[in-house]
Amino acid sequence: MADQLLENLRPDLIKGLSERVINGLLDDLQQKKVFGEEEIEDIQHRMKTRADQARHVIDDVKRKGVKASEIMLASLKTRDPHLYDTLGIERLLVPVPETELTPSQLSETTGCSTDKTNTMNEYEMKSNPRGLCLIFNNENFKDPDMKRHGSQMDTASLKDLFEWLGFSVEIKQDQTVSAMKRTLKEYSEDRKHGDCFVCCVLSHGNESGVLGSDEKICPVDDITSPFNGANCSSLAGKPKVFFIQACRGHEIQSKVMVADGSGGSRTQKPGRVSVSIPKDSDFLIARSTVEGYVSIRDRTSGTWFIQSLCENLKEGSKRGHDILMILTKVNNDVSRKEGSLKVKNEIVDAKVTPQPIFTLRKLLIFRPLKKTGRFS
Repeated sequence: MADQLLENLRPDLIKGLSERVINGLLDDLQQKKVFGEEEIEDIQHRMKTRADQARHVIDDVKRKGVKASEIMLASLKTRDPHLYDTLGIERLLVPVPETELTPSQLSETTGCSTDKTNTMNEYEMKSNPRGLCLIFNNENFKDPDMKRHGSQMDTASLKDLFEWLGFSVEIKQDQTVSAMKRTLKEYSEDRKHGDCFVCCVLSHGNESGVLGSDEKICPVDDITSPFNGANCSSLAGKPKVFFIQACRGHEIQSKVMVADGSGGSRTQKPGRVSVSIPKDSDFLIARSTVEGYVSIRDRTSGTWFIQSLCENLKEGSKRGHDILMILTKVNNDVSRKEGSLKVKNEIVDAKVTPQPIFTLRKLLIFRPLKKTGRFS
C-alpha cells in the first residue's frame, strides 16, 4: 500500500526532499485535488523550515489514504527522479503478480506448495543467533608497505553491527590464502548455521581475486563456492551474503559534479579481477567498486564502502528495509564522496562506485534481536 510505503520512507523523505521539490509536490497535489488552497497556504506559511514542510506534506497525504499517497509518489517520480530511484520506490510499489494454474498444471508440478501465506516472499530471519558472520581482515602483508592502514576501523564497525543484528561473529586476522580456504571449508561444513550466512573480506585486490597475507591470490569464486547448494546443504535456500572490500583494477573513476570531500585517502594495490554472478541461488556479493577500478580507504577512518555499509545497514534494518534498497543507498552515499590520490607524483581527484551482484529470490531484511546494545 502506498500509504504504508510513505510511512516506511518518512525519515528518508524528510531528509531528502528539497524545498524546490516540496513546492512542486504541493502544486501537483493541489491540481489533483488532494490538497485545497487553504491547506497549501498552511504548509507554506506556517511551517518555517524545509523539514517541517516535508513532515507536514507526508503526514497529511498519508492520512488521506492510499490514492492520495499514490498521487504523491507519482509526483515525486517526476519532480525528483534521483531520490525516487535512490529509495527504490519503483520496486517497492510493484505488486507480486499471482499466477493461475490449471488443474493439469497443478498435477504436473509435483512438490510445489500452493500455500500463499508468505506472499511477501521474504527470507526467514528468526533464528538466534541469526547466523554466522566471518570477517577476514588482511591488514598486514609480507611487504610492510602494503599495510592497510584503517582496516581495523572497518573490522570493528562490522563486528559491532553484526553482533547487534544477532549474528555470531568471528574475526580472522592476516590469513594466508591456504588459511582462508581452510577456514571457509570449515564454515561450509558447520551444522550450526542459522537463517543467514555473512562473510566479509577486507584485503588488497589484484587481477584474479583478493590477496591473502602471503600476497598470493584467492579467487572470489573460491570464497563463495564452498557455500553453494552442492557444498553446503545446511544453507540451501538461505541467503549467503558476501561483502568484499578490495580493488578490482588500476583505473580511477573521474570526478563528477558534486561530491563530499574526504581527505587523507589512499588506494589499495592495483589489479584486475573478473567475477561473474554466481549460478546458484540465494547469493549476494557486494563489491566495494566496479570491475577495473580502485577502491578507496582512509588511513584513519576506514574504507568508504564498509563505513557507509555499516551506517546504512544499521539505519535501514531499524526501518525494515531490504538489503537491495540499503545497498542502493550505499551506492549513492559512496559515489558522492571525493578523494585525492597520488598517481605518478601527481594528485588526482578520485571517485568510487560500489557494485552488488545477486541471485536472491526473496526480500532479505536483517531483523535485529530485541536487546539493548550499541545501536539501540
